[in-house]
Amino acid sequence: MKKIALMAVAAVALSSAANADVYVHGKGSNKYARGLTTDFGYWGGYATANVSGAKQAWNWDGESEVISNSSVVSAYNSALPAKSVVRCHSAGCLIMARAIQLYGIAKFARVVAGASAEGGSELANIGSLGGLAGGLNNSLRPSAARSFSHATGAPTYHGGGSNSEAVPTWGVLASPLTSATLPGEDDGAVAYHSTLGKASTGTWCDGDSVWYNPASYGCTAWNKGAQYSGHSAREIKYWGHSPSASFAARGW
Repeated sequence: MKKIALMAVAAVALSSAANADVYVHGKGSNKYARGLTTDFGYWGGYATANVSGAKQAWNWDGESEVISNSSVVSAYNSALPAKSVVRCHSAGCLIMARAIQLYGIAKFARVVAGASAEGGSELANIGSLGGLAGGLNNSLRPSAARSFSHATGAPTYHGGGSNSEAVPTWGVLASPLTSATLPGEDDGAVAYHSTLGKASTGTWCDGDSVWYNPASYGCTAWNKGAQYSGHSAREIKYWGHSPSASFAARGW
C-alpha cells in the first residue's frame, strides 16, 4: 500500500511539474533573454500577478517570419511544457496559433490571448509594422496570418485592446492615423477581427465594448461576428498585456 501511495504522489508531482503558465510576447523584443526563461521584462508586473505555480517566459527575437519559415514556431513548440496555459500578446498569439495548427494541442491546456494579432493586421499590408524585410511584417499580413486554419480544440480566451481613438495608446496624433487603416473597432495596431479570434476579416463591432458608438467607427450595428471554433471573447475593454493577469484572476 505504501509503495502504491508513493507512486501516486510521484505521479501527481510529475503532472504538476508538466503544467506551467508560459508567456509569449509580441514583436520587437530583442533585448530580453531568449528561449524558455524567467526574464519577464516585456510583461512588467502582469506576468507575476494572479498566477500560481510555475511561470516562464518564452522569448523570441520579435521580428522573424513565422508563417513561411516556421523555425521560430518549431522552437517554441519544442520548448513548451506539456499541457501549458499559454498567455500570449499580439504577434505572440500568431506563433501560438501556428504551433497548434502544425503540431496539435497536446502541449496546450488553454490559451489566453491579450490584444492578439493571430489574424494579422492591415497595417502590415502597407509596411507600417516595421521589422526586417521578409520578416514578421510579412507574417502579419492578414492574407498570410489567415492562410491556415485557426480552429482549435484548445480553449482560447480573447481580450481586446482599447480603441486607440477613444483611449489613445499610440499618441493623440498617431492613433487616429493608424486606426483609419484598420476596419471596425481596433486598438490602434490590430482590428477586432484579429484580436478577438474572428473567422474572417471584416468590420467588426462588439456589444461588450464600453468606449464608443459603433457608427463612429464604420459599423452600422453591433456585430460580434463568427469566431473560429474553440475561440471565445471574454473581455473587450482591456488593453495591452493586462488580460493575461486579469484573466488569471478569474481562473482562465
